[in-house]
Amino acid sequence: MTEVTVPVPGGLCRRCVRRLSRHVSDVPGVVSVRVDPGRLVVTGDMDLGSIRAARDRAGLR
Repeated sequence: MTEVTVPVPGGLCRRCVRRLSRHVSDVPGVVSVRVDPGRLVVTGDMDLGSIRAARDRAGLR
């Protein structure tokens, strides 16, 4: 299992955090998702590119 950290905008509203978490949780291999101010921390056996793509699909770059 690995843990990756991906930057996200700081100060996200709860709605954006839920949307981001939902998109990232759908990525195969993801075990846990945590959104901290300015970063997304994901644990599991997944591809970093898939996590970044899920972040982008959620509308957060």
